[in-house]
Amino acid sequence: MNDPLRSKLNLILTALVAFGIGLGIAARFDLTPPGVAQDHNPPLRLVSTNSSAGGSEMLPMDGFAEIAERITPAVVTIYVDRDIPEHGRQEQLPEPFNHFQPEVPPTVRGSGSGFIISEDGYIVTNNHVVEEATRITVELYDRRRFDNVRLVGRDATTDIALLKLDADDLSAATLGTSDGSRVGEWVLAVGSPGFTAGPSPLTMTVTAGIISAKGRNIRIIEENSAIEDFIQTDAAINPGNSGGPLVNARGEVIGVNAAIASRSGTYEGYGFAVPIDLAREVIDDLVEYGQVRRALIGVQIGAVDAPIATDYGLDRPLGAQVLFVEEGNAASRAGIDVGSLIVAIDGEQVESVNDLQRKIRSRDPGETVRVELVDYDRSRRTVSVTLEEAERVQTATVAPEVSDSEPDPLGLTVEEISSDARRALDLPDQLDGVVVAEMAQFGQFFPRWRQVSRSDHPVIVSVNRSDVTSVAEYRDALSKVGPGDVVSLLVFDPLQGETLPVSVPLPSAPR
Repeated sequence: MNDPLRSKLNLILTALVAFGIGLGIAARFDLTPPGVAQDHNPPLRLVSTNSSAGGSEMLPMDGFAEIAERITPAVVTIYVDRDIPEHGRQEQLPEPFNHFQPEVPPTVRGSGSGFIISEDGYIVTNNHVVEEATRITVELYDRRRFDNVRLVGRDATTDIALLKLDADDLSAATLGTSDGSRVGEWVLAVGSPGFTAGPSPLTMTVTAGIISAKGRNIRIIEENSAIEDFIQTDAAINPGNSGGPLVNARGEVIGVNAAIASRSGTYEGYGFAVPIDLAREVIDDLVEYGQVRRALIGVQIGAVDAPIATDYGLDRPLGAQVLFVEEGNAASRAGIDVGSLIVAIDGEQVESVNDLQRKIRSRDPGETVRVELVDYDRSRRTVSVTLEEAERVQTATVAPEVSDSEPDPLGLTVEEISSDARRALDLPDQLDGVVVAEMAQFGQFFPRWRQVSRSDHPVIVSVNRSDVTSVAEYRDALSKVGPGDVVSLLVFDPLQGETLPVSVPLPSAPR
């Protein structure tokens, strides 16, 4: 046998021996993949993932099939009939032409989603799904249909509604906690997207994504005292998905799908869900009282941004600024002043407007809370406030947050208060200051003022905590500030009859 042939045989023999040894080691230590080692029913391959409760659960490597199978029997499709207002109906043509006109039905049908939360038939959905409905029909996952489903109650300020279905053999969803959920967690959005495909609309669709952000306020709830604390997700949510559950990797509901941010009206990557912890508080009230009992301090509040934080001596933006206090309500009796910052409730720091709303929402009317304040003079104090019920207090909308923009000049033209101006604006006789004759829309003052008032001719009474009674004093006070400084103003609003604090950042120096 020549050397080349001997070399080839030795190589083959060595490979066979190595392969045999490898199989023995793999069999001993169970290293062969399940799909290769077994022909039937391979075991589920799992990976650990964090849960909303802070523990861990096993996430299927082959997708979310088990989670979807667990939640979908509890998800329902909701159909609603609404009356068409008279002004929205087509004008009738006179004879003999009216037979060419299509007949417009007096009602219109819409649809949405919901999910069963108890075996005795309570269903959670969005307020906007069932608002003004004259008839509510629910279709279950197993295609059973129920007409004239009872509306237990709804809450426009959180966009939550509760229905009651009388049926047997119902599957209920498991409610988790939204407070413990984290940005980056896997979530599923389940519901009926509402698109028509073939002879019928699409129902029961599951989409997957992650939690993109928490605590979002997108100003979509057009109600006084609206509470927006949305969970943002990139799991596809479309209009018909409203009211469906947002589910974590353990199959627990952590949110109620409610809205999308879109230029086209369909999903573009930004979906929003009401946190289940907030929804649960509303649900408990609706079950027990048939309506929501909301506790209120009785103030109008606005966001604290960087210029305001600097003006009040804070290291960073936190809390909520008091913009209006109604005479005689709980806040007024406790001594809360316009301009103060609410920075803590019962010793817990308040991070934002949303956080303050959430903390007060979790309390009951009649409960007393300790409110920590930072006043306009930068001093701190704590007052006790006995919370009132929302129906007894005239509330105002939350002032919109204004994002930081490129600094500009104040852009104001001011005049001294003439007798004609005092009479026209109905200013108090004892009020001193300078009246704003014009304000440039691209100036720095305009957007800050529009944050708190719609008055076109406010009166500036103080600049950087120094009273001004003339145009000369006003200009002198402004001459003492430099580029990038924050001008602290006290401004009288003729519309509200209140003096409001306004913190205005000046332009930074060019570099």
